[in-house]
Amino acid sequence: MKRIIFVLLIGFSATTFFGCKKKSTSEPTASAPASTASDASASNELDRVYSDIETVYNSQQYQDTTVNPNARTTAAILPCGIVSLNKRNFTITYGGVNCGSRVLSGSITVNLIKGNLFSDSLAVLQITYNNYKVLYYANNQSITYNGTSYVTNTTGGALISLFTNKINDKMSFRVRGNLTLGYDTTGLGGANISRTWNIFRLKTYTNTSGSATGITLTVSGDTSMITNTGSYAKVSEFGISRDGYNFVSNMTTNFFWANCGSDYSGPYVLQKGQLDYIMDLSSSKIAAYANSGKWSAVAGYEYINASQYNFNGTCSSNGYNLCDSLFLNGKVVYSISSFQSY
Repeated sequence: MKRIIFVLLIGFSATTFFGCKKKSTSEPTASAPASTASDASASNELDRVYSDIETVYNSQQYQDTTVNPNARTTAAILPCGIVSLNKRNFTITYGGVNCGSRVLSGSITVNLIKGNLFSDSLAVLQITYNNYKVLYYANNQSITYNGTSYVTNTTGGALISLFTNKINDKMSFRVRGNLTLGYDTTGLGGANISRTWNIFRLKTYTNTSGSATGITLTVSGDTSMITNTGSYAKVSEFGISRDGYNFVSNMTTNFFWANCGSDYSGPYVLQKGQLDYIMDLSSSKIAAYANSGKWSAVAGYEYINASQYNFNGTCSSNGYNLCDSLFLNGKVVYSISSFQSY
């Protein structure tokens, strides 16, 4: 059951923005994975990778190799990748494997570069992307990742301790990364756009009550910066967008999941959070009409009907209010919103 909490971050960014005037929305259905080489899907894919890594680190196979040098060194721990284990380190190889609406190839190498175990306080993982490629069936577009990121266990401890009776147990993991993303937006098989991204995130798991229902997860932006478009205190990503504009992802409200069930299996519900994705459009063709744009995803909404979805912020929350806005010198010139279910 412990694996439930490790997959909570899949698609947490929710940046599949459709375009804050409400527009009519049909009955929502479960969100499908992004199926195009966009900045939204690029962010979602990073969440999937971190989920895969956490799954391996918390698997019995990994625990076996850290204590038994004769343990099996290859394991099918993941649904879409083969894991090669080497004591404290491992590689996930995606050999052109079909994974739902995507084909995954390349590999990701994970090395423990500080600490004897990742549960040690201030232990550090080094994550290296080796032409990790996500190809989307729908249009043959792809995103290829290269570069390095680091995850620091800032508090020490293992996630398994969340499932004990220890009151106020808390673990935090700081993520830092500098990646090069190659986009194939043509569907012709080669990356025609290269962009750089920087990542700053903090994930905090807690069990305030020491009981099954006390488990929560918070994800926040973990740096601050000032750009042409403003000052931001909770930046989770910044870099150059697929379309060539400087962008900042600012988590104005931390994303917060809580256990809404009666035991450790959940369900874990996203109850609140806001991510703003801001682009500098001053060099764009529409700069005379709009010199910046912002796409916001606000979690914690509840769908009522096709024209009504209200903020809830409890276990009844089931979607995002997605808002698409354009600004000229700080003034709104266009704005529209819609609902998307989790």
